Amino acid sequence: MSEGGPLDEYNAYPFDTDQIYQQGLASILANGALANSPSTEEQEEILRRTRVFYFNKTTGNSITLDEARAHEQSLQQRTSQPLAPNPISPETELETGPATAQPEEPRVLTFAELKDLIEARRIDQIPNNKIISSALNEAPPSQSTAQTRRKPWEAASEDQDPIVSTPTTTADR
Repeated sequence: MSEGGPLDEYNAYPFDTDQIYQQGLASILANGALANSPSTEEQEEILRRTRVFYFNKTTGNSITLDEARAHEQSLQQRTSQPLAPNPISPETELETGPATAQPEEPRVLTFAELKDLIEARRIDQIPNNKIISSALNEAPPSQSTAQTRRKPWEAASEDQDPIVSTPTTTADR
C-alpha cells in the first residue's frame, strides 16, 4: 500500500456531504455515542473511527485507525488548522436533523430522540404530535342509526322453527 494514496483519498473524502454517512452518524449520535465522552479528544476519536470504518467500507481500502490518526496529525502540523470536523453534540444533531430531511415530510425520530425531546419538555418539536384540547365537545350527541345487535339465541330462533325437545329418560329406551 502506498503511503499517500489511500490516506490522501481518506483526507479528501467528502464526509460532510455524503448523505449515507451523515444518516449513519445521526443514528450513532442519537444512541448517545458521544454522551459518555467528556473530552473533545475522545469525541474526535469516536468520529474518526466512524469515518475510517465508512471510508474502508465504501472504497474497499483498509487503512487503520492509527494510520488515519497519524496522517491527520501530520496534516494538522503542516497547515496548523484542524482537519477533523468539529465534534457534533447530540443536542445539535437532534435540532438540525440529517441533511436529507425535506421540509414537506418530517423525518422519523428514533426512540432515543423521542425520549430526549420528552425529557427536555420539547414536545412541540415531535412530528405528528397533536395537542389534544382539555375542553369537552360542546356539540349535542348524535342519535345512533344502527340497528341493535341481536343476541345469538334471538338470531337462531328467528332463522329456524323452534324445536321443542323433550327430555328422554333411560326408561323410554
